[in-house]
Amino acid sequence: MLTGVLRAMLAFGPARVGSPVGWAASLVLFAPSIALGWLVSRRRPENPVGIALAWVGTAPAAVSAVEDWGATLRTGHPWPAARLMFVAQLGVWVWNAAGFGALCLFFPGGRLAGHSRAVALTALCAAVVLNAAVSLDPHARAVDGTVLVNDLVLHLPAGARTVELVVAFACFLGALAAVVAVPWSRYRRGDELTRLQMRWLLLGAGTVPVLLAIGWAAEALGGSDGSAFGSFMIALLAVVPTTVAVAVLRYDLFDIDRLLSASVSWLLTVLTSAAIFALAVYGVGYAVTATVTTSALRTTVAAFVTALCLLPLHRRLTDTVGRLIDRDRTVVRAQVGEFVGQVRDGEAEPERTEAVLRTVLRDPGLRLLFHLPGGLAGSYVDLDGGPVDPLSLARHGDREATLVLRSGASDTGMIVFGAPSARRMRRAREAVAQARLPIEVTRLRLELRGALEEVRASRSRLMLASTEERRRLERDLHDGAQQQIVAVGMRLRSIQRQLPPSHRSHHELDAAVEALEGTVADLRRLAHGIRPARLTDGLGPALRALVAASPVPVDLVVADVEPPELAATTAYYVAAEALANALKHAGAGHIRVELAHEDGSVRVEVSDDGTGGACSGFGLTSLRDRVSAAGGTLRIHSPVGEGTTISAEIPARNPPPTAVTPDAHHEPELACES
Repeated sequence: MLTGVLRAMLAFGPARVGSPVGWAASLVLFAPSIALGWLVSRRRPENPVGIALAWVGTAPAAVSAVEDWGATLRTGHPWPAARLMFVAQLGVWVWNAAGFGALCLFFPGGRLAGHSRAVALTALCAAVVLNAAVSLDPHARAVDGTVLVNDLVLHLPAGARTVELVVAFACFLGALAAVVAVPWSRYRRGDELTRLQMRWLLLGAGTVPVLLAIGWAAEALGGSDGSAFGSFMIALLAVVPTTVAVAVLRYDLFDIDRLLSASVSWLLTVLTSAAIFALAVYGVGYAVTATVTTSALRTTVAAFVTALCLLPLHRRLTDTVGRLIDRDRTVVRAQVGEFVGQVRDGEAEPERTEAVLRTVLRDPGLRLLFHLPGGLAGSYVDLDGGPVDPLSLARHGDREATLVLRSGASDTGMIVFGAPSARRMRRAREAVAQARLPIEVTRLRLELRGALEEVRASRSRLMLASTEERRRLERDLHDGAQQQIVAVGMRLRSIQRQLPPSHRSHHELDAAVEALEGTVADLRRLAHGIRPARLTDGLGPALRALVAASPVPVDLVVADVEPPELAATTAYYVAAEALANALKHAGAGHIRVELAHEDGSVRVEVSDDGTGGACSGFGLTSLRDRVSAAGGTLRIHSPVGEGTTISAEIPARNPPPTAVTPDAHHEPELACES
C-alpha cells in the first residue's frame, strides 16, 4: 500500500514521473499477489507463505517506486534523497525476484531447515553485491552522455570493473539456481501432500519461462517492451500467486496432475508442430526455386504436413507425458485395466474388485457396497451379502466420504472411503468407470447366491416341517388310534370271557379281536415307515442297530453327538442307503461306517472295498436331493476296482425362518469320480 501511495504521488505530483495510466495499470497488476497473500495469511496464520506471496507483488512495486523516486533527479522537482535513490535504482531490478525467491524457500510448509537457511543467506548477499556492483558503475550514471551523480562512484580500472560485474552476476545466478533447487529437493523428499502442492507451484511457475521466451521472441521481431513482456509480468504477478494460494488453501480443488500433464503436452505439441512446419517449409524451398508462387506453395505444403502430424503427435506426447507427470493416474488405469482383463479371461474373481480399489487408491479402509436388483432404495450389502448402512461406515456419518455408483438411472452400489479426499474421489470415479464389468458381475453373483440360498433354506424348512409332521402323525397314531383300537379289543375280550365257550358269539368276538390286533400291527408298521423307529433312542443306537444285521463285517465309529431331528434323520437315511448299496451291488468284503461332528456339521461316511464304479442312479439321486434339502453336501468317490466312499456333511442346525446370508463357499454338490 505504501508503494502505491508513493507511485501515486510521483504520477500526480509536481515531479510528474510516470503517467496516471501506468500507475493504475501497475496497481492492478501488483494487487492480486498482495490480496492473495493477505488471504493465505488470514487462513493460515502460522504459515509464512502468505507473506512471501504478498512479496511477489510488493517487491516489483517497491522496485518501481525506487526507480521513479530516483527519476525525479532529472525533473525540476527532485524528491529528498533523489541522488541516493538514483544510484540505488540502477541495480534495484535484482529485487524483482525477491518474492518469487521467498516462495521457493518457504513453500509449502513455511519452514527453513538445513541447507535452506544457508541458501537464503547466500541469495540475499548475492543480491546485495549485484545491486551495489551495478549501482556503483560510473557508466550506468550517464544519461544522454551526462553523468548525473559522480560522487558515489567506486573508481576501479576497466578490467577490474568487468571482473567485478562478471563475478557479481555469476554469484547471483548461482544463488538463484540454488533457490530454485530448494523446491525440487523438497519435492523429492516430501510426502504425497507436499508433492501435490509442489506440482501446483510447478504449473504456475512453468508459465513464466515460456512467456519470457515468447517475450524475447516478440522483442526480437520488433515489438515493444510492454507488448512483449506484458504476458510475462501477468504470469509472474497473477498466475503464480493464484496457483500458490490454491496449493495452500485448496490443493484438491482441481486435478493438478491432469492440468499439468495437459499443459506440458500442448506445449510440446506446439513446439514440435512449429519445428515440423519450419522443416517442411525449408524442405519444399530447398527442392523448388523460390518465387512468389512457390512461397505460397511452401506454406500450404508445410501447413498440410503439420496438420497430418498434429493429432497423432499430440496423442503420443499425451501418453508419454502422462506416464511421467501424471504417473498416479497412469498406474491406476494400468492396474485396473489388468484386473479387468484377468476377470474377463477367468483368471481372477470379480469379488477382488474391492481389494484392487483399495490398492490403487491407497485407501485400506475403502469399502465397496452393492445395491442388489429389486432391493429397497438406499439398501446396500457388502461382499458377504450382509446389509450395511453406508453412513455408519463413513467418518461421523459424512456423506462426502461416499461415492454413489450408477448405471443409467439405476443405483448399482456405493464406495465408502476410509480417507476421503477430492483427489481420491476423482481417481475412484475413473477407476470405477473402468472396472464396471467386475463390479456388475459381482453384484449379479451376490443376487444369484442370495436367491440360491433362499431356495436351499426354503427346501430345508419344508423338509423340517415334513419331518415334524411325520413325528406328530406317528405320535397321533401311537397315542390316539392305536390306543383306542387296543382298548376296544380289551373290552371285547372282557365281554368274551363273560360268555360260555359254547355260545355262538364267542367265536365271532374272537375273530373281531384278531382283526383288531391285525389292524394295530398295520398301524405300527405304518408309523414306523413314516419315521425310522430306531431314531427314538438316538442316532448312535440307530446306526448300531442298522449294522447289527449286516452279513458283512462292518466297522462302526460313532462320535458322541446328538444332532437335531432333521440332521439325524438325513444322516440315518444316508447310512442306510449306502450300506444297502454296498451289500447289494458292490460285492464288498468289508464296510466302514463313521459318524463325526466337525465345525457345526454332522459328517457320515460309508466306505467299502467292493468293485467301485458307482455313479448317480435313482437311489443316489434321491439321496442327494434329501441331503441338499437339509443344506448339506454329498460326495461319491468310486474308482473302478478300488471300492466306493459315500460322504455327506449335514449342518447340525435347523434352517432359519428367513433367507440366510449367502455364503460363496457353500454349494450343495454331488461329485462323482470314476
